[in-house]
Amino acid sequence: KPTARPTVTPGANVAKNPTQSSAAPNTSAQKLRKGQLVKDTKTKVYYKILSITSSGGTVAYVKPVGKKSKSITIAASTVLDGHTFKVVAVSAKAYKGCSKLQKVTIGKNITSIGKNAFAGCKKLKKITIKSTKLKSGAIGKNAFKGTAKNLVVKVSKKQYKAYKKFLKKKGNKKVKIKK
Repeated sequence: KPTARPTVTPGANVAKNPTQSSAAPNTSAQKLRKGQLVKDTKTKVYYKILSITSSGGTVAYVKPVGKKSKSITIAASTVLDGHTFKVVAVSAKAYKGCSKLQKVTIGKNITSIGKNAFAGCKKLKKITIKSTKLKSGAIGKNAFKGTAKNLVVKVSKKQYKAYKKFLKKKGNKKVKIKK
């Protein structure tokens, strides 16, 4: 006696991105668009696309794939789907509560850091900021709250005076700013 077969809808079992592995070797997206959240499998990071141009555009660093890293580098740029994007922002709560994080390097194109971006990273002792484009209003409230009491932020000589003024107001009053 033949068994009843379920009805097969054409295209129902087709993957959403059938050319995912060949078209974009280090991203999980096939067609990039503004506002899209993209996972870069090479660097294990989620980015949000802020703008797109013919040669690339800008993205915000949203969060890591896992929060077990001891040391991270937020790059100045990244390649997604064959296009180079500038990383211009660190999103709010990007590393909030990442208890193992000890060292962060922030790339030269970063213009903003979201509120609570590194809040609760109790072991975070060293931050290197390569960007010279940060302004006081561009760093969110409590961005460094709950970090190690002996936190040291290394900045460029050119921005030392300006950064020293406003970094202490962003969550860790005992932060030490170095050139």
